[in-house]
Amino acid sequence: MNNRSTLYRMAMKRFGPESQLLKLAEEASELSTEVSHNLNGLSDEMKQASEMADVEIMIEQFRLNGLSTAIDFHKQQKLSRLAERLGVSYDPK
Repeated sequence: MNNRSTLYRMAMKRFGPESQLLKLAEEASELSTEVSHNLNGLSDEMKQASEMADVEIMIEQFRLNGLSTAIDFHKQQKLSRLAERLGVSYDPK
């Protein structure tokens, strides 16, 4: 049985980074739509969670394909900025 990392590598190899980047954009758009529908009472949290899972899967593929350090760097910056806006200290450890 293949593990998650192997599946991600296989998908990236088969479809290529450009196609997977397009897929990430598609999944992010579907998540945006589902969130809007949920807020308008036209959907539910399970459908929203499903779209969130799709986006996470695509991001994890790009993490494995060399973007993990860059994603983590930007994530830490944004978390520090959020803590600052909330008026709390933040320790990234």
